[in-house]
Amino acid sequence: MNTLQFFQVECPKCHGQLNSTAPLSGQTTCPYCSTAYQITANVTLQTEMPGQIVPFATLSSDFEQSAYAMLGNEDYAPDNISGIISFKNLKGVYLPVYLFEGQYECVWSCRIKQTSQNSEATETHQEMYRSQNGVSKGKYIMICMAYDGVESSPELSEYIRALDIRADDLQPLQHANFDHHLFLIRKLDVQKTWQQYGEDSVHNIARKNTLIHLQSNDIKDFKCNISSSASREGQFIYYPVWMLHYRYNGESHHIFMDGTGRNGVKGTTLIDHALKAKAEKPFTILKYIAVAAIVIPLLLLLIGLYIHSCVALALMGLVFLTYRYYAGWHKARVIRKARKKYAS
Repeated sequence: MNTLQFFQVECPKCHGQLNSTAPLSGQTTCPYCSTAYQITANVTLQTEMPGQIVPFATLSSDFEQSAYAMLGNEDYAPDNISGIISFKNLKGVYLPVYLFEGQYECVWSCRIKQTSQNSEATETHQEMYRSQNGVSKGKYIMICMAYDGVESSPELSEYIRALDIRADDLQPLQHANFDHHLFLIRKLDVQKTWQQYGEDSVHNIARKNTLIHLQSNDIKDFKCNISSSASREGQFIYYPVWMLHYRYNGESHHIFMDGTGRNGVKGTTLIDHALKAKAEKPFTILKYIAVAAIVIPLLLLLIGLYIHSCVALALMGLVFLTYRYYAGWHKARVIRKARKKYAS
C-alpha cells in the first residue's frame, strides 16, 4: 500500500473524521451524521492507502447542474433553490468501500399466471396460476461502504450498494487523485462489511435478476433459496461520490451523485408546502363533493323520492367529474407557473 500524509478534522458530535491533502478551514458538514460545524484545528497524520481507486470523472459543476435538474423536476420545488442550497467550496469525497465479485445460485419456486383456451371452437380463455420452480445462476459485482460496527448514513450506504460498478473502472491509485477531493478513513473489517451489507445485497441482486428472467408481471408466492461464492472477497478501494447535506424548513436533506457520472443523482424531495397547499386546495373541496354525491341521493331514496334520488345522483356525479377536471387543471397550472418561475 502507498503512504499518504494528510490533514484531519473531527466532527464534534459523532467524532467522524474528514481528511484532505490540504488544510481544511471554514464550515463543513459531517458526512456521517450531517452535523454542520466550524473547523477550528487540523491534525497532521499519515496513512496507508489501497492500491486501486475509481477516480472522479465529473466536476462540481456537473453535480450542481444535475442537482438543480433533479430538484426542479419535483412538482412542488421552491422557486428559490439557489438561495436555499449553497454549492460554494463543494468538494467530492472518496469513500472507503469493499468490492465484492462472484457468482450466485438461486433455487426458486412460485405460481405464475397463465391463460389457456377452453376449446378450439370458442374464444373463451381461462386464467389460472400454475406452480413452477427452477434454478437461476449469474454473476454479481458490487461495492459496500467499509463497516466497522458503527452505522454511517443509512441513505448513503444504500445509495452506494445500488451503484452500477464495472471492474474496468478501477485504476492504480495516485496521490494526485486526492489533490482536490476529501477522503474518509474507516477501521476496515471485510467480514463485518459482508455481514452488514454484502450478503443482503447479493440476495437482492439474485432475486431481482430471477424475477426479470421469469418475464411475468403476475407472480404469486415467490420463494427462493440463494447461495453465493466469491471470486473477489472484498477488495478495498476508494470510490468517488459528490454529496451535499443542507437544511430546509428545519428538515435535513441530502443529495448524492457518484463521481463517475454514470449512475445519476439521488436525494430527498424538496417541497414548498405553501405551493403544495395552493395547488391541491381544490382537491380538499372535491372530497366534500364526493361525500355529498353519496349522501344526498341516499337521503332522497330513504324518504321515498326514487326519481329525485336518481336525478340527484346524476347531477352530483356530473358536478363531481367537472370539479375533478377543474382540480387537475388548477394543479397543473400552478405547477407549470412555478416551474416557469424556477427556470427563469
